[in-house]
Amino acid sequence: MDYEEKILEREQDAREEGLVKGREEGLKRGVKILVSSLKRAGNTKQEIMHLLEQNYGSDFTDEQLENFLKES
Repeated sequence: MDYEEKILEREQDAREEGLVKGREEGLKRGVKILVSSLKRAGNTKQEIMHLLEQNYGSDFTDEQLENFLKES
């Protein structure tokens, strides 16, 4: 592998890492907005947690989801 190929590979890796981080930050923001909306609508913490687990359980752990609930 020559120098130019290494540089291109590193650039591609950096782009992919940026996409992953951006997606995660977007998901976090979406969860916080959802929690705030559900609280304003009068949902209980158990109801909100259940909805978070259903919608975001594959992206975040239960502990992370509980922290979003506490932060909002």
